[in-house]
Amino acid sequence: MKAIGFCSLIISFLICLFGCGNKDNSIALKPNSVFQYSTLSALLEGVYDGELTVGELKKHGNYGIGTFNALDGEMVLCKGECYKVTSDSKVIKAGDSEKTPFAAVCNFVPDTIIKIGRPLSLKEIKHYIDSVMPSGNLLYAYKISGSFDSIVIRSVPKQQKPYVRLIEAYKAQGIYTFAHLDGILFGYKFPHYLKDVNMDDYHLHFLTTDKSKGGHLLNCRILNGQVAVASIRNFQLQLPDNNYFNATKFLNSKSELLKIEGENN
Repeated sequence: MKAIGFCSLIISFLICLFGCGNKDNSIALKPNSVFQYSTLSALLEGVYDGELTVGELKKHGNYGIGTFNALDGEMVLCKGECYKVTSDSKVIKAGDSEKTPFAAVCNFVPDTIIKIGRPLSLKEIKHYIDSVMPSGNLLYAYKISGSFDSIVIRSVPKQQKPYVRLIEAYKAQGIYTFAHLDGILFGYKFPHYLKDVNMDDYHLHFLTTDKSKGGHLLNCRILNGQVAVASIRNFQLQLPDNNYFNATKFLNSKSELLKIEGENN
């Protein structure tokens, strides 16, 4: 790995991963800001309805992930277009009038580009990115693009009221394994001190390049590609305005979250 150099207020990264050919994979650091609606703790407890529309969400960023009211699909916001991944892994465009109970968006401006030059498991990808990032105390947005040897994704079916907690809802999820796909992983990693707000681990959603398949990432093996990273120092949180959110007790059980996300990933 090349050394990370600091010059005045500009941070540039010269990264060479596993023998890749690029000598300078750096991009000048630029500011990013994340807007989030609701919290992970609320979602875990079954707060699946919100008032924020997709159209309003787009005003806060052109990139992000989340879900839709009643957990009706996985959300990916890409270049200002909002996509819904249904429980059978199909991808459709979401209308501006649809609403979300949980989403995080930003105007994505990467400050670090990491080239991937050989096959890596999801664990290996996470380990390498963590070793390169300058601090574990920042929020990071990621865009991981490339050719995938295999990918395991899921999407939870639309829920019916009265809503059950997420640990119960996820048991009905559709899980799909695909081979030899080109696509992009979109998502974030929040610092540990914000673990009740969002995941203090990698939270990634997948879309194929042709936007025909997608879902919430459970596991993958990438053959080659790159990781674009945006370091986030500005964060805005908007809370839902409904009685269910106001009355719910939030626990954010780490053991439940590990089961939902897949403990071995």
